[in-house]
Amino acid sequence: MKTDILLAAYQYAALSLNIIPVCSGDHSGMTPNHRATCRSPGKQPLITNWPNNGVPDKQQIDDWFRRWPTSNIGLVLGSPSGIVAIDIDGPFGHKELLHISNGDIPETWQFSTPGGGMRYLFSTPSNQIYKRFSISDPDPNSRHSELAFLGEGTYTVLPPSKHANGGIYTWIKAPNQSLLN
Repeated sequence: MKTDILLAAYQYAALSLNIIPVCSGDHSGMTPNHRATCRSPGKQPLITNWPNNGVPDKQQIDDWFRRWPTSNIGLVLGSPSGIVAIDIDGPFGHKELLHISNGDIPETWQFSTPGGGMRYLFSTPSNQIYKRFSISDPDPNSRHSELAFLGEGTYTVLPPSKHANGGIYTWIKAPNQSLLN
């Protein structure tokens, strides 16, 4: 039986997205060494040289899911994929995005994260490098409240992956529902 995540991986590859396997949120199916060293359950890439992996074919995806049947899916960002992300976490992140954009955010692929965050994905002109940048809540008591721009050398976990808290990443505007702006 094919899992929702495996079926999503096939769909993403059919859209020519540079996807990669990332570890499961509960570390099921991961090696003891991975479980002992991973600092980001549900988010850590499982392959080396992941920024340069390219778009996997069906055989590559099948190989990944045979090796790690409980893995999540990540999307490589930056120049390899031509996609960048705006990552919103916490009240500060939402407020900053509204302030910077004046509430004018182009319609594009969008998904919610299990921690109450949001991702917007945007296409970029070819041959451009966009680096990671973030603005964090200056309140020392806030937990992970920021607005981040994710580009070169980064990736994001994609729906329907499962977060370490048990929640599911969920599309709001999925690739089949809107254009990547």
